[in-house]
Formats: sequence, structure tokens, C-alpha cells
Amino acid sequence: MSRRLTTGVLCVAVWALAGTVTAIPSWAAGTRAGTNITNTARVDFKDVNGNNLFQLSNTVTTTVSQVGGVIVDPNNGPVSLDPGDVFYFPHVVTNAGNFDDYINLTAVSAGGWPVAIYRDVNGDGVYQPALDIPLLDSAGDADAIPDSGFLSDSGVGSSMRILVAVTVPAGTADGAADVTTVTGTSVFDPTKTDTATDTINVTSPNVAVVKSVGPVGPQPPGTILTYTIVVTNNGSAAANTVVLTDPIPANTTYQAGTITYNAAARTDGGDADNADYNVSNPGQITVAIGALAASGGTATVTFRVQIN
Repeated sequence: MSRRLTTGVLCVAVWALAGTVTAIPSWAAGTRAGTNITNTARVDFKDVNGNNLFQLSNTVTTTVSQVGGVIVDPNNGPVSLDPGDVFYFPHVVTNAGNFDDYINLTAVSAGGWPVAIYRDVNGDGVYQPALDIPLLDSAGDADAIPDSGFLSDSGVGSSMRILVAVTVPAGTADGAADVTTVTGTSVFDPTKTDTATDTINVTSPNVAVVKSVGPVGPQPPGTILTYTIVVTNNGSAAANTVVLTDPIPANTTYQAGTITYNAAARTDGGDADNADYNVSNPGQITVAIGALAASGGTATVTFRVQIN
């Protein structure tokens, strides 16, 4: 977001009877549109007898024209969110022109994530479902673009507050990022725009499951096979309520009492420990791992079967 302020100064080298020369910003909130600026010059002189005389010029008048201007602040983020989260970014939209205007508002996610704009009715920057309402097109310009509503020229009533709601889609990959661009456009002069950005970094679990068996290679009937399952969370957010299930393979028989969890023995029944066989799920090993910490939380489960 950039701000450019350029000024033009008109200098008049005459005796001043009336009128003031000021620097007027080209983009914003200078003299109110419709104001008349008048100026009359005076020339003083003496006649041949030394009498002081003067002459006034005609009075010239300039009417200040309307200039559009928009400010959208601030840039927000980055914030870290999980898939499925909705975050409400606060912004202030200002009519920076020199007359009353409406500001059209759009918000677009670079990744096509769902976005909505709400009027922050009490201006506290916090979304309240019973109070804050979706932004509507009130400018009467038939463009169907939500807008700020009537904003006077800069001063009291020149700003309004909005909340931009961005939803992180379910299933978004860990480490993904997105930028939503909020754009304000003057209805009076659509060439006058300003933008702000809302940045999100996604943190989510990324669980890997690796299974191995020993002994390896072809084995005759009667061989005891030991299965080892390693569950690792490689994501940047914790994985919660993790449950491992593993059906006993066909043509094998489960060996009673052989479940281990992180090298600690577990019983087969539905008791106080976190593992069972043929209780939570018929014909399967079930282990309630629970939470796996971000960035490397690991659990290891083993059990044995015999080839029939």
C-alpha cells in the first residue's frame, strides 16, 4: 500500500486585498468541494500633486472541484490458523476526498478461500454475530458491490470500520499461506483506490504411518510375524484424538497379549490401558494414541500374529 502526497502552490505577486493562497493535496481532504476562492488585487500610486491613490482590480473566483480519495488500513498478519478456522481481520476505511462519497469494498483471497465483509457496528474489531452485519450495496449505483455507506468528507464521520472474514478450507496443507487483498474504491472517482492485505499461514497436523514386519521375506506356516507401526506427526500443529486400527491379516492368528505401545506391554481387553484386540473393533488391534505433538511427535505400536 502506498501513499503519495503531491501539492501544487499558486503564488500571486500583487498587493493583497483579499484571498489566501494554500497548498492543496492532490489526493485528499483539502478545501471542501464547492468552496469559492476569491481574490482582488490593489495597486497604490500617486498623482502629480503627490496625492495617494489606489485602484482595485476585478475580483476573480475559483470554485474548488471534488477530488476522490480512499484509505484502507491496516495490513494484518501473518496469523497462524488451522484448516476450518475462520478469522475476522479488522480494517478502517476512510473517505480521504474533499467531499461526501461512498467507498466500494471488495476482498479477494489469492487462493480462492471463502471471504466475507461485515460492518463492525460498534467498532471494537471483534466479530459479534448478534451485532455485526454483512456489508451491503447502499450507494444506489446498481453495481451490486458492497460499500461503506455515506461517508462525509474528512473529519467526523469520514471513516467506518469493517471486519473481513477469511475461512481456511478444510484439508488445507500444513505450511500453506494465503493473502487476501481488501480494496476500497471511490464511487465518485473509481480511479482512486487503496488496498490492505490480510495474511494467513496454515498450521495443521501431517501424520505419517509406516509399517514393517519381521522376519522379512518368504516365511513358512507357523512363523511368528511381528508388526511394527510408527505414527509420526510431521506437521506444525498437534494431532489430537489419534486412533490406530489394524486388522489381523487373513491366514494368520493373533498372538494373545502381544500388543505394545511405545515399548510398554498392553492387555487385549477393554480395560484402563489404551489398547485392545477385538473389543473396540472386531478382528482388529485398536490403540488410542491421543495427542501427537507438532514437529515430530511419535508413537510406536507392535503386535504379533502366526501364519496358519
